[in-house]
Amino acid sequence: KLIFKKMFLELLKKVVFRYTNFGNPTYPFNIEPSQLSKLTTLLDELSGKEGNLVEIGVARGQTTLFLSKHIENTNYLKANKDFKYYAIDTFSSFIEKDIKYEIKNRGKTRRELRGFRYNSFDKWKKNFNNYHFVKPIKTDCSIFNYESISPLKLVFIDVDLYLPTKKTLNKIYKYVTKGGYILIDDVLDNKSWDGAFQAYMEFSAENNLEPIIIGNKCGLIQKK
Repeated sequence: KLIFKKMFLELLKKVVFRYTNFGNPTYPFNIEPSQLSKLTTLLDELSGKEGNLVEIGVARGQTTLFLSKHIENTNYLKANKDFKYYAIDTFSSFIEKDIKYEIKNRGKTRRELRGFRYNSFDKWKKNFNNYHFVKPIKTDCSIFNYESISPLKLVFIDVDLYLPTKKTLNKIYKYVTKGGYILIDDVLDNKSWDGAFQAYMEFSAENNLEPIIIGNKCGLIQKK
């Protein structure tokens, strides 16, 4: 029976791959390969240095899982004993005040700002039960007390809109260790999520930082 079962599964795989689209390879990430590569490179560069990793805006957790696998596969925790990976999100789409700001002040429409309402904090936590170093936090990133999880050596911000991106940059920068990094996704002008672009450019100018773009849409900041 086991042999016939294996034969049937192999035949089914062949049919699915050759004659349907279900077997087509897919790219499950909303960020570019260059961003994923940069995140792992910087994480390795900062190994042994004090500080935690923070991802702000986690959606389903695809990037979280990618980085968690890297941390696990490289035995990162051996060299970073007290290391934590904080995953911060509302887990229920955008904050209403931030949407209203985009509509009133940035010419966006409510329709183009919809998304991420499918998420569930409890389900998300359950999906990462096997990664004890991952610490999900349900909150508004623009008002969270980052001192409580500091020091921070690597921060990835992916919250799309102007207000939460700008407020978070202003609040979190002082808790990033010297030599640490902040990466901001969607730093791309003239699109629905160009609030992140505006926030990054303003913050860079206000802090005398030269904008550095990774790939097509990722802003980089290094704490000097």
